[in-house]
Amino acid sequence: MSVDPTDLRRGVLIADDHVLVRAGVRSLLEGSRRYLLLGEASDVADCLAKVAALRPEVLLLDIMLPDMSGIDAVARIRTAAPAVRIVFLSSQDSREFVMSALQTGADGFLSKDFVLSEMELALDAVIAGNRYLSPRISHVLVEAMNAPPAGEAAQTGLTGRQLEVLRAIARGLSNKEIARELAISPKTVEFHRGALMQRLDLHDVASLTRYAVQAGLV
Repeated sequence: MSVDPTDLRRGVLIADDHVLVRAGVRSLLEGSRRYLLLGEASDVADCLAKVAALRPEVLLLDIMLPDMSGIDAVARIRTAAPAVRIVFLSSQDSREFVMSALQTGADGFLSKDFVLSEMELALDAVIAGNRYLSPRISHVLVEAMNAPPAGEAAQTGLTGRQLEVLRAIARGLSNKEIARELAISPKTVEFHRGALMQRLDLHDVASLTRYAVQAGLV
C-alpha cells in the first residue's frame, strides 16, 4: 500500500484473519482525519513482516490468529518494533482472555463491536502513552476483582473455564468436541489449552490428564 509522505496521519496496521473485520476497520479508518491504515495482515508471520516494513505507530492485533495467538506474538512484535503501540482486538471478553492479554504489556484492548469514535479514543490514548480498555472490558475486570474465588479454582490456581477445559481434555475429547460441549469456539479452546500448559508447565495431553487425575478433577 503506497503512502503519501506528506500525509501527517498516524500509521495503523491491522492483523486479523477475518476478512470482514479487516474490511470494517479499513472502512472506519477511511473516515478518520487522524489515522491512516498502512496495511493488513492475516497471520503473525505476515504481521511481523509488515510491522518491520511499514513501521506503524499502532498495531491492531487479533487475539487469536491462525499460526499463533496474538498474546504469544507480542514479544516477537516488540523485538521487531519496540516502539509500536499494541491494541488487542477480540470478540472474546472472558476474564482469562483479558488478563492474559494485559499481562503481555499490551497498550489496549478493544472489543470488536467498536465504532469509529471509540477506535479513535483508543488510538489517541495509546499514542499518548496511556492504556485503553473498552468499557465492556473494564466491566469484566471490575467483576473479576470483586468475585470471590471458587473452591477448586482457588486450590489449583486455574480459572473456572480452564478447569472445564482441563476436565474435558482428561476425558479424551478433541478441541472440536470440547468447543461443542462448552458452547465456545475451537479457537477459544486452543487458547485455554495453551494457557493451561503454560500455567501448569505441562506440555502434552498425557501430562495434563495425569495432573487432572492426581488433583482429583476427574
